[in-house]
Amino acid sequence: MARFLQFLLDALVLFFVIRLILRLFSGRRSVTTRRPPAQTPERSGGTLVRDPQCGTYVPESRAIRVGSGDKALYFCSAACRDAYLAAPDSSMKREAAKRA
Repeated sequence: MARFLQFLLDALVLFFVIRLILRLFSGRRSVTTRRPPAQTPERSGGTLVRDPQCGTYVPESRAIRVGSGDKALYFCSAACRDAYLAAPDSSMKREAAKRA
């Protein structure tokens, strides 16, 4: 019985050594070294815009837009939009409130 267990252990060690040698010389990368595919705007739902109130990034297609042209602001929710526009410390906020 001991000889059989020794044979199995030797066979297992030999298997892993051969497998390691084949991986080293095959040119294949192991699963752990692969990089995930880059997130493109098409895959992630469009261009991300930052909510100035809470700092959350939201796909532009789902964001609430206030303003026009270069002065547009994007918000993740109506609550963030209202909280941002309620604070009277910026002229841009007042302009955005007039256009809304």
